[in-house]
Amino acid sequence: MKKQLIIKELILILLTVLPITYPLIYWSSLPDQLPIHFDFDGTPNGYGSKLIYILLPIGIYLLMLVLPYIDPRKSNYQIFSNTYFKLRLILNVLFCVIDSVVIYNTLHGIERLGLFVPISIFLLFTLIGNYMGTIRPNYFVGIKVPWTLNNDEVWIRTHKMAGKLWFWVGLIGIVSLFVVKKPEIMMLPIIAIIVVIPIVYSYIIYQKITKQE
Repeated sequence: MKKQLIIKELILILLTVLPITYPLIYWSSLPDQLPIHFDFDGTPNGYGSKLIYILLPIGIYLLMLVLPYIDPRKSNYQIFSNTYFKLRLILNVLFCVIDSVVIYNTLHGIERLGLFVPISIFLLFTLIGNYMGTIRPNYFVGIKVPWTLNNDEVWIRTHKMAGKLWFWVGLIGIVSLFVVKKPEIMMLPIIAIIVVIPIVYSYIIYQKITKQE
């Protein structure tokens, strides 16, 4: 068991180091300011120090590593440890790919990322949704609203519903990008849907459960 944990952590460390190594190799060829924010069509609309591409992967890795130890409900992380690893893996892979694409485009004079940004976002929704139903009550990961945090049954039922919602809405979003000309037409409604519906659902479920008690 301990060996498996070490192997998993080494995989995450590798995925943290990879996007850092790429810009370091070409450090002198990169401009001091790199794109850090993009429009829905992949056009850069915000720039920051290239150090961000070194510090951000390390910061995310350390943050996700520490959370299970400082969460008041840290015992629950044992229950969904496999899911937590997969969530960390998804985030690491996503940042590894995005950082590498941005660095590559910068080195080759390519400004726009096209559909890469919205596809990555929708894919993130789908992948997280696939595992959301197994996340157990905690204070850092998941849909943290008063009703889910106050009742474990509400938490579990809300995350099972939200997981299915995120998964299918993410897939629909990816397909829609190849049909709709302007990505923002789909992005904004979809983000509203996956945020608002689980919150409303959790409130309704909480009210039903408390009335039965």
